[in-house]
Amino acid sequence: MLGAHQHAIGEDDLRTGLEEIRSCLQEAWPEGSPALNALKRLEERLRMSRLQVAVLGQFKRGKSTFINALLGSSLLPSAVVPLTAIPTFIAWGPVLLIRVTYLGNRPADEVYPATPSEAQEALKQWVTEEGNPENRRGVARVDVFLPAAILRDGMVLIDTPGIGSTLLHNTDAALQALPECDAALFVLSADPPITEAELAYLARVRQHAVRLFFILNKTDYLSQPEQAQVIAFLQSVLRSKGDTGTLPPIFPVSARQALAAATRQDDAARETSGLGRIEREVLAPLAREKVAALRASIRSKTLVILEQALADLTLRIRTLELPLEDLEQRSRMLQDALRAIESERQVVRDLLEGDRRRAIAELESQAEQLRRDANQHLSGVVARAVAESSGFLDPAALQQALEAEIPVFFENRLAEMAAAFRRSVEGMLARHQERADALVASIRQTASTIFDLPASPEAPTELFRLGPEPYWVTQGWSKLLMPSPASLLARMLPGKLRQEHLRRQAAMQVDALVQQNVENLRWATLQGVNDTFRRFSAQLDERLAEVLAATEGVIDKALARRRAEEGQATGELQHLSRLAKRLADLRAQFAQPAGT
Repeated sequence: MLGAHQHAIGEDDLRTGLEEIRSCLQEAWPEGSPALNALKRLEERLRMSRLQVAVLGQFKRGKSTFINALLGSSLLPSAVVPLTAIPTFIAWGPVLLIRVTYLGNRPADEVYPATPSEAQEALKQWVTEEGNPENRRGVARVDVFLPAAILRDGMVLIDTPGIGSTLLHNTDAALQALPECDAALFVLSADPPITEAELAYLARVRQHAVRLFFILNKTDYLSQPEQAQVIAFLQSVLRSKGDTGTLPPIFPVSARQALAAATRQDDAARETSGLGRIEREVLAPLAREKVAALRASIRSKTLVILEQALADLTLRIRTLELPLEDLEQRSRMLQDALRAIESERQVVRDLLEGDRRRAIAELESQAEQLRRDANQHLSGVVARAVAESSGFLDPAALQQALEAEIPVFFENRLAEMAAAFRRSVEGMLARHQERADALVASIRQTASTIFDLPASPEAPTELFRLGPEPYWVTQGWSKLLMPSPASLLARMLPGKLRQEHLRRQAAMQVDALVQQNVENLRWATLQGVNDTFRRFSAQLDERLAEVLAATEGVIDKALARRRAEEGQATGELQHLSRLAKRLADLRAQFAQPAGT
């Protein structure tokens, strides 16, 4: 039961509670400690709480205008042609700022526009197809920060390129943004209500977005009966083909009218546009769920950190309370036990390296199989093109056939391969995480047993995962089928020889295309595997060093001080005991349900 001076840590003062714990830990361990490091990571997670909501859909559904309406200003460029080419991440900031991150080692650019209109003009050179065709500027991502009310609680809106346009690299950029999604607003309109490309895209979205909502834009072009008819049609299609199971709610809106209402500060018109309902029934609940889940997680992890800190602090107190001779004897027992644990540490390292090699071998095997399958599939495309042209190979027709087939084949097969490989590697890492956790726990358990102290729980660690899957090559591949000087000379050959030459050239180009796409996946995944295993090993060494410093290191320091300053530990003992009492009070407060 809490004392009269204690109270449960509520949602509003969680940040203050963490700050108080950090102050105690810094006072107890000025040089740092595992508990202090873990707490700082939790504070950073709370500070950087971000709900990333991607606005997705086919090109020209009005996604950018819809986001502008949510922001209340014409920030993002919009036009009547496929426009957005680079995903744009829009987050809260005290002043309007555009940060452009580039591929490679080029430093980022930062621009501080004075107004949203200036920001829109600046963004055009980086995020639009007109200003940055085929991403010739090498932009990796664009972040915009501004003090918009909808962003204040950590919501981040992501404006994505539209899928299904004639610009394949825009579709690719939209797909690469999917792993960034916590939730998605899938924007549709009545012209037409939904396409096969959108249904295929929707299947990909479901793999990443935990929550998915459907927005019907451009309702100002529909009468009320037409709007009801379109919504009923969309619900039927989404239930039967979109894997929604039930009739999904459709939220109608006119982004154009909502933006105009925001400009006039006309709340009634904004409500009539449908935007108010979306904010109340979609965005506000999303933000509450995200914040509540994050805070609950942080409260739970903070309790573990407090238990760990109290255990470490109790050990320090114990080293000051024990007679020096007794302390020396227990220290020798701990040293003997830690030597046995070190041999287990080497076993963990050897197993980790063996699995890294097995993962690489599995990757090479999958890549080789994919090369064979891709060559066979695309060679079949060439053969069909020949058959359909009565034995006469038309390079233009072949290029058109490959343009239609390549995205379908590589998008599906590379995604399948990457997902299967991810599951395999993350299964390996999960087993190593268990071994590492057990090794760290054994050190704490050994110290607890030797010094007659209660064991503390080890703070759970985040599982290591591979990064986002690399996607198939979209830029530059079509140039492989452009006529070379050799093929121009081949036009002078007799008919049969010319056709044979074109078939051989097509086979070589198909092989080069397959190598390019597969190598893109293999190389990116290989780098991810090596980096993931390296970071895992480094984190294990860091965790072991921290826990050894909290046990063996504490005892060694205590012995040195006790031998040098026999009888002088009373002041430190009282100080540490006061800190332990305060941490125990904080633990009791965090253990109480919020609001009690």
